[in-house]
Amino acid sequence: MIKQPPPPPRVIAVDVDDTLHSKAGCNRRLIAWCEQQKTAGFYLMLWSSRGEAHARNRARQCGVADLFHLICSKPGYVVDDQGWGWIKYTKVVTSINEAAE
Repeated sequence: MIKQPPPPPRVIAVDVDDTLHSKAGCNRRLIAWCEQQKTAGFYLMLWSSRGEAHARNRARQCGVADLFHLICSKPGYVVDDQGWGWIKYTKVVTSINEAAE
């Protein structure tokens, strides 16, 4: 019997710059998708390589600070006994269309 990995955790980490917010403004399509995912029981995390304060400011600017369970900086380090093995449980989504697949 082949052992299958568990399903991906029901956690969605959303980037700020050029994802939630860009020069064009707040990504309303992404926000609507995130609202659907939260309703479906996902834990939503907003993060930015520019730090927590930047992520929180952009969330407020877009009016979605309450949408996210956690707003934080992207991690500089990941400490995990699996090394890079943890990535097998992670799907990188680059567009809302891809997320729906």
